[in-house]
Amino acid sequence: MNTEPSTTVLLIDDHTLVARAIQAALDAEPGIEVVGVAGTLAAGHNEAIRLRPDVVLLDYRLPDGTGADGTRQILDAVPGTRVVVLTSIPASEALDAALEAGCCGFVNKDSEIDDLVAAVRAAARGDAYFSPEALSLLVGRRRGAGEPADDLSEREREVLQLVADGLSVHEIADQLALSIHTVRNHIRRLMAKLGTHTRLEAVVIGARRGLIQIRPEHPGPEGDR
Repeated sequence: MNTEPSTTVLLIDDHTLVARAIQAALDAEPGIEVVGVAGTLAAGHNEAIRLRPDVVLLDYRLPDGTGADGTRQILDAVPGTRVVVLTSIPASEALDAALEAGCCGFVNKDSEIDDLVAAVRAAARGDAYFSPEALSLLVGRRRGAGEPADDLSEREREVLQLVADGLSVHEIADQLALSIHTVRNHIRRLMAKLGTHTRLEAVVIGARRGLIQIRPEHPGPEGDR
């Protein structure tokens, strides 16, 4: 019998049918429980304080503000929670604003439910999750010519590609038959060479400079596991 506590989720979306569909899909997943639903930022803010959920799924466009506004307000009120932003039409401005506000995920509403579940589970672990479309926006907006080549080893490029594919440190270690310690060292070195502070930044820079590919069948990096 699994005695692990469920990941609690607060859903904030003003489209009732969409919210009900997402709630039903998530409640059907083992280890995930939607504990509240709200249709405005104000109501969602109050519910977040009352329920203190592990994860907040937040629609970017709401009657009384944006997902960036909501992310900032919720994290100020409940610092321990994690916010994943949902959007119908991905836009680089919305992605930038949500990231700056502190969200740990950005998922299109028309994504498969598996993507949404993966985003919730990643957020609950303290990781980040970005849909392929969001990651492509990051890479495309920052793509530039004339960048110097990076002195990444073949193994470091291989590890970075697997990070971009959404594999965890443990999964990379298994796939490459390396120890977890060795994989972590590779990641630290490649981030230092690229001058980045997070794995997401490393993936974006690596893709921009042609060191790796963003493959649409993969969900993107899931944070610093």
